[in-house]
Amino acid sequence: MMTLTRALGLLALLACATSVLGVPQLSEEQLNYAEQDSVLSKEHLKALHALKDLHELGFLTRDEFDQRRHALIDEITSSKVTVEQPGDVGTEHLPYNSTINFLLSQLKRGLPRSYNDILPSGASFWLTPAYLDKGAFAPGVGHVPLDSMIAVQERTLTRYGLNLYDGATWQIALGLAGLKEVSDIYERGVLYTSSTGANPVVGGIISIRANKNSFKYGAKKVAGDALDQVTLPDNATYVPPLPNGSPSPTAVHKIQGAYFYRMIGPDYKMEDPLNGFYGPTWKTPYPNNDTTTPWNNFGEVHFNDWKPITGENVWAAFTGPLQSMWIGNCSGIYDKKNKTDDFEAQPKDTSCLRDFMTFDEAPGPVQLALSILPALKALQSPLGSMYHCPEGTEMFPADENEATNVSNENNVSAYAAFKMLQQILFAKTKGTTDKVLLAAKTDISDLIKGLEGWFKQYLLPPKGEKDEPRVVYQGGHVSFDGKYEPVKINDVQGFAVDCQTWGAAVIGQKLLDDSYGDGTAYNMWQEAKAHAGYYDETGKLGGVGYTQEKNGTAVWSAEWTFGAILMTRKLAAEYKAAGNAQYASALQADADSMWELVRKPVKVCPNTDEWCGGGLQQRDGGYMYANARFFIPWGWYANPVSALCSTAWEVMLVNNFNPFIFGGDLTTSFLPDPTQEELDEHYLMHARVMLGRAH
Repeated sequence: MMTLTRALGLLALLACATSVLGVPQLSEEQLNYAEQDSVLSKEHLKALHALKDLHELGFLTRDEFDQRRHALIDEITSSKVTVEQPGDVGTEHLPYNSTINFLLSQLKRGLPRSYNDILPSGASFWLTPAYLDKGAFAPGVGHVPLDSMIAVQERTLTRYGLNLYDGATWQIALGLAGLKEVSDIYERGVLYTSSTGANPVVGGIISIRANKNSFKYGAKKVAGDALDQVTLPDNATYVPPLPNGSPSPTAVHKIQGAYFYRMIGPDYKMEDPLNGFYGPTWKTPYPNNDTTTPWNNFGEVHFNDWKPITGENVWAAFTGPLQSMWIGNCSGIYDKKNKTDDFEAQPKDTSCLRDFMTFDEAPGPVQLALSILPALKALQSPLGSMYHCPEGTEMFPADENEATNVSNENNVSAYAAFKMLQQILFAKTKGTTDKVLLAAKTDISDLIKGLEGWFKQYLLPPKGEKDEPRVVYQGGHVSFDGKYEPVKINDVQGFAVDCQTWGAAVIGQKLLDDSYGDGTAYNMWQEAKAHAGYYDETGKLGGVGYTQEKNGTAVWSAEWTFGAILMTRKLAAEYKAAGNAQYASALQADADSMWELVRKPVKVCPNTDEWCGGGLQQRDGGYMYANARFFIPWGWYANPVSALCSTAWEVMLVNNFNPFIFGGDLTTSFLPDPTQEELDEHYLMHARVMLGRAH
């Protein structure tokens, strides 16, 4: 039994034993005392000595040493963080639980990080068997050395980088936790300025916009520096980089309406967890023939993920900020006069969002969305889909026809985002004659119309096509003259779980079943489970992985499982409303099963840091990105570390918040779609203003 006296004595002993200045040799009497009741073993003391030695030899930084020392003390004293199992809607935003604390802890220098590569035990993921046994690898190549550029890129981007989609989910989750002002730091300081820092002394990435001549957008190959100019949101300023890469002495309020890069970070130069600040594979001109970095003959490790992708952009510039705006104004969480735990604002009470008649009067999140419209317009294909990226992106894995690449995950993300902006513009700018707002209403309506045509005709394989399951294509290529060549479902990269889950969640049961036959949405989910379902040792459904597994590894993703839970909940409600109680019941049962299992605490294998069962929530409060290391065939790695997006998705679903619908309701938007009459009136007004005949 642990008494207060024994606890005080033990902590004093630990304080002595873990001193950075030296770990003293303990007497046999002290060792015997320490081992009483199995509180402190000789193995624990050896571990403390080993930590000290590793730190003094330079293998551990001071921060890593402190993290591991604290984790070991927690283990010895049984003072580990208790994993709080989230409760019902309305009870999780205050006070902060371990999940929210994890999201807060990821904020570093003005922006969150996508992952935490320091495990709850204090170990660096990169020094564990989970990484080292599999090593680094590249698509089409296989194993690559740990000091290869690909390996260094993965480690540095994992440690320091932010994927913009992850940032958007983080915004929504913190808003639901009553912490919108924290996420506003990132929205205003990074997204509005299009930079993570322009002072070379302080550090940062001068520009996070793909507005260079090397990027060619869409069929017309509009150069990034030739896109239409846009005004930055909230009167923010941008410091453009000069041709030599240094910042301009003059800040501007207008820039080209280009995409953001999918990944950003707080610094241009980075320290790799294994290589440090330098790597031989980064030296220019040999072996790194990168003409943009002729200065790098020393081989300095630096940020180089300059990839503007449609999916990340619509989440970062539309979904995250617009939903955050709704949460801040309409959810009731921030109503100080009548503070409430009820997230459901009255559907007819839309006065929480103000009207605006000019661009200058528009809320910052609306202005931000408008700032990438020129790029979006340029990247819509002749068939209505969005192109995945502009030419010059240098996709990973490489695609020699990247300019015509299409992704249906991007398409459904874009459709949900576009609907939010359209609903806001038509509901809150009635009667406007502002040219910028009128053009935006036209552009966003045209983008939506194109995507709806794509969804009705090109989303699934034709009925009866041999050896092709009736599921959503991952994507393929749409030529500039309008010919579609999908990637076959059973090919590498052909089956993507999120195209099924997000696809059904966004497009909905009615459009899918009306366009492709009764039961299509339901059967898409059955195929997803068959190809990539994760089941526990009892055969119970726990969730999904990423794609069809061909190597026997049961990959389980927390983030993609939460997406599947949203989809099954939504389809259950829609099939119930349509009168199909059998489908509704089966879908709800799957949602409940996944929800129960994924939120259980992780079980760690003995004497390792590897996942050995249980659920996917770690002791640090975060949810694992996946239960095992796995290369996702569309260009990134899944690792068993706590992830920003996985954790944010859990917070959204705890609060019954659907990020794909404005206002977070499961099936109904806070604002209505414009009627055909309203669309016709708008197009007429836009034409009159363009001709100078507004009245």
